[in-house]
Amino acid sequence: MLRRKLIESLTARIFFITVLILLGAGTVTFALIAWATPSTYTAVVNEDLQQQVDALAKRLKNTDFEDSGPVLEEFIRTTRADAALLSPDGKSELSLPAQYGEYTPEVSASEVTVYNDGGGSVSITSLQQASIFADVTFANREETYGLYVSPYAREENLAVQALISMAPWLLLALLVFSLLCAFVYSRYITRPILRLNRIAAGFAQLNFDWTSNETRRDEIGALSRSLDQMAARLSSALRELETANRALQGEVERERERERQRTAFFSAASHELKTPITILKGQLTGMLEGVDVYRDRDKYLLRSLQVAGRMEHLIQEMLIISRMEAGGMDSSREEVDLSVLAKRQLSLDRELITLRGQHLICQLSPGITVTGIPALLEKVMGNLLSNASLYSPEGAVIRVWCGMEHGHPALIVENTGVHISDLALPRLFEPFYRQEESRNRRTGGSGLGLFLVKMILDRHQASCSIENTKEGVRAKVLFLHTKHI
Repeated sequence: MLRRKLIESLTARIFFITVLILLGAGTVTFALIAWATPSTYTAVVNEDLQQQVDALAKRLKNTDFEDSGPVLEEFIRTTRADAALLSPDGKSELSLPAQYGEYTPEVSASEVTVYNDGGGSVSITSLQQASIFADVTFANREETYGLYVSPYAREENLAVQALISMAPWLLLALLVFSLLCAFVYSRYITRPILRLNRIAAGFAQLNFDWTSNETRRDEIGALSRSLDQMAARLSSALRELETANRALQGEVERERERERQRTAFFSAASHELKTPITILKGQLTGMLEGVDVYRDRDKYLLRSLQVAGRMEHLIQEMLIISRMEAGGMDSSREEVDLSVLAKRQLSLDRELITLRGQHLICQLSPGITVTGIPALLEKVMGNLLSNASLYSPEGAVIRVWCGMEHGHPALIVENTGVHISDLALPRLFEPFYRQEESRNRRTGGSGLGLFLVKMILDRHQASCSIENTKEGVRAKVLFLHTKHI
């Protein structure tokens, strides 16, 4: 379990390594102190004792030999050292004054042999320590005596023993201190790393809303700020990608819808062409074979011409639609006066409207201009007038109005005496759609007129709406822009 924890957790590894480092450093430090204490202590004691011996020699130089006992006794009591005074010839240990001879050091001594310059030797009692020698003189004697001093080393032994006796407690304190420091250190080091790991895990789930909010100025802080910048850029890029993806999906859906409409359009077109072609083929075959009903060739040639005319009209409208979808008619835009265009179209249709027994009322305001393609806008005007006349009964009134409505150019064509069913109104702009009562094509409608009107107006940023009124049907065209499309 511990091995698995160390493998899987960075915090545990840093904690364990830090504890080992602190324990090792503490143990090595304690061992070095225990090893160096005796020699260091001896050097310090000897240096201090040497200074005191030098001071004693200066003091004895101004003291009579007979009065040196108290001075030496004071020195021994102060330094707790073992001292011996040698005769000037260096061959014997002199007896110190009685006052000094009464002082007995509280340490065990051993016999040491001291060699003089003359080759002789003398054995003196001393501690088992490095001794200090000094030449001393007295005020009432000219001879030079030798002073042999050995330091008292019991303090050194006590210091070492104290360190040894404190070792378990020191090790326990070192262990507790190491554990505490390792815990704080591992948490301090790994906390930002763990936070960055959570942020990276969020990145893996495409969640770029995380921020570290790290204020550190070291490498970890720089890494955190770099991750924040990367998250912001990835989030922005992802939003842009999502927006582009939605736009692409919308475009794909629109293209599919256009393809569906195109397929449905050509399917309906082929059906619309199939019927008149069949009729035309039957009439021509009957006339060629001399069938009784077709012997009146002039009558059926006229009918065939009418069928061919309807086919021509249908094909022309299909060609216009095809060219518009291909964008082949969008380059010839110019300013168009709707009033002038309406007058020109009315002059062409007025006689037909009169022959059908219908009444035409016009109200055209001058100077109503839009930017567009004149030929296509004439087609819109012609189709609206044609529908108003074709689907209205004799005696109906057709009103044409052109002017400004709510600040936009508008064109209204209204016919009386007829209404459109509520079910048919939403489908009027579908290709090849006609109300059931007129599907016999007696009026000559192709079913593409209003569909073509909608296509043209869409390219001119205009709208067309058809609604029933109390008297009949009204078609309104509203242009959103007057100059530019």
